[in-house]
Amino acid sequence: MQKTPITLPIAPSKVAALLQFGLALGLCSLCYWVLSGWGLGLWISSGATLLAGFLLWRAFYAQVSGVLYLAKRDDHLYGHWQQPYGELSDELVVRCDYLGPWLIGLWVGPERLWLWPDSLPRHSHRMLRRLCHRAGR
Repeated sequence: MQKTPITLPIAPSKVAALLQFGLALGLCSLCYWVLSGWGLGLWISSGATLLAGFLLWRAFYAQVSGVLYLAKRDDHLYGHWQQPYGELSDELVVRCDYLGPWLIGLWVGPERLWLWPDSLPRHSHRMLRRLCHRAGR
């Protein structure tokens, strides 16, 4: 008998955005500090800051969001994305290749998905960890 699928309501992660912002801020500060002695140091560090800001904005809005339904059959995970009008997408193979204390890395078909603690409800995060964990790993 097939089990009911696990529902994962995925939202963009603010923790991931905050960590990336901190790294970009450190890189821009280092760029300004190293290049401040040169005449063009301010212009180059300003350009690096604008580029980092654009890349951060793009990375935050490119994060995957939606509802993913997961089911386990024959020791493999399969998933369906919920489409905008409620129907389900085609079945995709789901593979967990990173299972850390907080972060979970999934391949959903050809798409890479990083799930942070704030991108899922706590009970969904826990059920996904149980589903992906293999004993002795």
